[in-house]
Amino acid sequence: MAIQVRSIVSLWLLVLVAGLSGCRTSPEAKEASFLKRGQALLAQKDYPRAIIEFRNAATAMPKDAEPHYQMGMAYLESGDTQSAVRAFQKATSLNPKHQGAQLKLAEFMAVSRNEKLVEEAVTRLSGTFGASPDNAEVIDTLAIAEWRLGRQEAATQRLETALTKFPTHLQSSVTLARMKLSRNDRNGAEEVLKKAVADAPQSAAAALALGELYIIMQQPAKGEVELKRALQLDPKNGPVMMALGAVQIAARRFDEAERVYKQLAALHENPYKPIHAMFLYQFGKREAAVQEFETLFKAEPNDREARSRLVAAYVGLNRLSEAESVLAAALKANAKDTEALLQRAELRLKAGKEDDAEKDLKTVIHFNPDSAAAHFLLARAYQIKGSGSNQQQELQQVLKLDPAMLQARLALEASYLGAKQGQAALDVMDEAPEQQKTTVPWMLGRNSALLSLGNLNEVRAGIDRVLQQERVPEAVYQDAVLRLLKKDFAGARAGVNELLKLGITNPNVIEVLMQTYAAQKDLTTGLEVLKEVASTQPKSAGLQQSLGQWYQRAGNPVAARKAFESAKALDAHVMTADLSLADLDLQEGQIGAARQRLAAIIAAEPKNLPAQMLLARAQNGAGDRTGEIETYRSILALDPSNLIALNNLAYALALTSPDEALTFAQRAVERAPGEPSIQDTLGWIYYRKGLYGMAVGYLKTAVEKGPTPRRQFHLGMCYVKTGDQITGQKLVKDALQKEPSLVKTEQGW
Repeated sequence: MAIQVRSIVSLWLLVLVAGLSGCRTSPEAKEASFLKRGQALLAQKDYPRAIIEFRNAATAMPKDAEPHYQMGMAYLESGDTQSAVRAFQKATSLNPKHQGAQLKLAEFMAVSRNEKLVEEAVTRLSGTFGASPDNAEVIDTLAIAEWRLGRQEAATQRLETALTKFPTHLQSSVTLARMKLSRNDRNGAEEVLKKAVADAPQSAAAALALGELYIIMQQPAKGEVELKRALQLDPKNGPVMMALGAVQIAARRFDEAERVYKQLAALHENPYKPIHAMFLYQFGKREAAVQEFETLFKAEPNDREARSRLVAAYVGLNRLSEAESVLAAALKANAKDTEALLQRAELRLKAGKEDDAEKDLKTVIHFNPDSAAAHFLLARAYQIKGSGSNQQQELQQVLKLDPAMLQARLALEASYLGAKQGQAALDVMDEAPEQQKTTVPWMLGRNSALLSLGNLNEVRAGIDRVLQQERVPEAVYQDAVLRLLKKDFAGARAGVNELLKLGITNPNVIEVLMQTYAAQKDLTTGLEVLKEVASTQPKSAGLQQSLGQWYQRAGNPVAARKAFESAKALDAHVMTADLSLADLDLQEGQIGAARQRLAAIIAAEPKNLPAQMLLARAQNGAGDRTGEIETYRSILALDPSNLIALNNLAYALALTSPDEALTFAQRAVERAPGEPSIQDTLGWIYYRKGLYGMAVGYLKTAVEKGPTPRRQFHLGMCYVKTGDQITGQKLVKDALQKEPSLVKTEQGW
């Protein structure tokens, strides 16, 4: 028994000693261990786990710069440049003399469009490495910074000097060649890379660089020779194979390109595994591509990128149920799989299931509040549901998370323009990152905002900037709009004709064309021109629809109806023609026919707001106040901020429920304080409540801002109720002389 006790005591002492020795492990030793594991994982391209190890190292030694530098390199390798920059900044703040972090940070600064950041890059490098650095990478970065600062001779001279010292440093040769090429010194650029190849004849990378230069210089035959030589030097070089395949595709030698991409995919390196399937999908062999995507996903079921490619391919082939099945299986295995939830939400948006998509997206945001993609898709869901304010809030959040997402910026601008908020649209474009402001899509977007504000001189400059770069159709269209606004009708038509020759006949283009004739009071000629355009595309439902709308505007309902019926015959699935026919029915007093058409549209598309709005008009015309109220309530359930529905529902409710009517009218007046129709509605509500003095104030404003016989009649009746018979009777008499039907239509007064 004593032996057992001593054994237990000895064992306990051993454990205690082991524990104490573990506790004595120094922070430096812990950091070294974490760094070693992180670097091993980085070499294996396991970036997420490497980053965790580097974070642990930073926790062990919070004042050491090295873990943050290594973390930055891992972020850089994974493609997360923003996080990489933050990590390098942290490293340099902890140790301003950390050469690796300073160099990487300076590399980012050197290519910035912000001149101060470029100058800071030079200062950092000079302070860390001295005025004459003995490091090829530092020299390259300094040269790039000098080039960006306009010191082009100094930059090229620096690189030429460096290459005498480091003749085989390929990056210096590539940078120098790019500089010469940008100055249109094609021969100089070629000589630099030829020398690089001569100095390193066994370098596949040098041959690749020369091959790519020839391709940029539009000499694909020479480029292909160099690429094939590079492939002989390194038969498994992925970038060379990618470039060679691209050359063969450009030459329409698809069979050769397919063989190259098949070999590339067989390398079994993650970036290249799906390349052959992607080639097949892009060039018409989609079923074969899907089979390869399926094989790749089955081989690596936990590879989310492989799953995403497979789902996208299914969607492209309209095999939506299979796409849903893949995502359902993923979510069954992991309900928190945000990528699967995002893809399912996209599918649901395409299928018209906005509410289900919204649930998925809110789940994604719950798990990942900083997901710009989720907020962007949620904005789309709100747009489809007609909730403009929620759409704008989500797009604003997207831009907070990712200011460089131009697609979101343009969507927010379009939302502002749709809401007649031109200044807000311009502001959101002007807040874009500087590097975005030289892109054609940004310039076109800003032009749209300027056009909405009537800032024609600045628009002229903006359009010219785009057209100097590229004669894109959108810029030609904007030019035509600008000329129309400046009453240069011949110039506007010339722009429209250019677009028509390209086959661009969308409603916006047709609108500009016809407005040029309308402005000159020559719709007859305009309609003949439009008929001729429509005859060139006899199967275009859109052109027939436009023709019908312009016949309607010209006061020719017979021709308009014929064109709308032609549009419907060409495309029975588009409800626009049915809506236009229902509108014609209402104008011609055929209320029953209109209601029948609209009921069919709403049965097929319950959320069709234009159809619901027309139905409410038809119900009003038929004296069906109960049906009208119910329809406006349905509209507001879909679009709570719909101004017309708010106002008209308030007017309809005032007869029997003035208190409830007042709540809707107040919501309407918040959105449009000076709108005369809303002031008239408020006057009607207070009239029904017996508050005639208050009613007069609103009705006077309505008449002042938008005088119509109907509003004058309302004001006159209200004056009579207040006891001012003379003023009231005069207004009523004048109104009835202008519009005798008011006796019947305004019986509630």
